[in-house]
Amino acid sequence: MTKKLIIVVVALCAAITACAQAPYDQTGWLPDKESRLVYDYCGLLDGSKTAEMEARLVAFNDSTSNQIVVMITPAFGGSDISSFAFDVGNKWGIGQGEFANGVIIVVKPKDDTDGQVEIAVGTGLEGALPDIFCKRIIEDEMIPLFREGDYAGGISAALDIILPVCAGEYSYAQYKEDNQVPSWFILICLLAFIGVIVWATKNSGTGGSGGAYFGGYGPTSSWSSAGGGWNSGPSGGGFGGFGGGSFSGGGASGRW
Repeated sequence: MTKKLIIVVVALCAAITACAQAPYDQTGWLPDKESRLVYDYCGLLDGSKTAEMEARLVAFNDSTSNQIVVMITPAFGGSDISSFAFDVGNKWGIGQGEFANGVIIVVKPKDDTDGQVEIAVGTGLEGALPDIFCKRIIEDEMIPLFREGDYAGGISAALDIILPVCAGEYSYAQYKEDNQVPSWFILICLLAFIGVIVWATKNSGTGGSGGAYFGGYGPTSSWSSAGGGWNSGPSGGGFGGFGGGSFSGGGASGRW
C-alpha cells in the first residue's frame, strides 16, 4: 500500500511539473491576453520599470489609438520568434480593427541559447515602420544594450523612436539624416587631416618635395536614440483592451 502511495505521489508530482512546463513546450501555445501592455514572463524588469513602461504605453494608446505591446518571454511555444509575435498580434487583436495600428516587441533574454528580439508591425503601420527601419532599431538601439544586460534600457531606446514615428512626429528619413555624419564635418576633418600632413612634411625636412598620398577616409557615426525623450507620466486610467488589429509579416528580428 505504501509503495503504491509513493508511486501515485511521484506520478502526481511529474504531472504537475509537466503542466507547469507545457505552456512553453506546446507548439502553438500563446499566453493569455490581459488588459495590459507590458508582459514580463522572465521577471527582468523591476516593478517600477514595469509600471513606468505600462503607463507610458497606456498614455500613448489613449492619445493616438496606437497599441504597442512589450513581451519578455523565455520561449515561443515550439515556434520561432517571428511566427510567435505575429500569432500574438493577430489572435490578441493588438491595434484598432479599422486602422490595424498595433506593434508588438518580443524579447527572449540570452541564456544558454542566443538572445532574440522581434518587432512585429501591424499592417496599418508598415508604411511608418518599414522592415529596414525595424532592423536598424534592433541592431543599433536595442542589441547593444541587451548585450550589457540592460533590457529595460534597450526596450526604452526602441520606444523612444517607435512612439514618435507611430504618432507621425518622426520618420525613417529623419532618423537616417540624424544619424549620418554631416558633409561639413567630413570636409573640416579632411582639411584638418591635410593640414597635419603638410605640417608634418615640412617639419620632417622633406620640403614638400613629394606629394602626400591620402588613403580612404571614412568617419563613422555613433548612433543614438533619435526619438528624443518622449515620455508620459502615469495616465488617469488603465489599459482598456485591444481593438482587433491585423499583422501580415511586417517588421524585423535580431539575435545576439
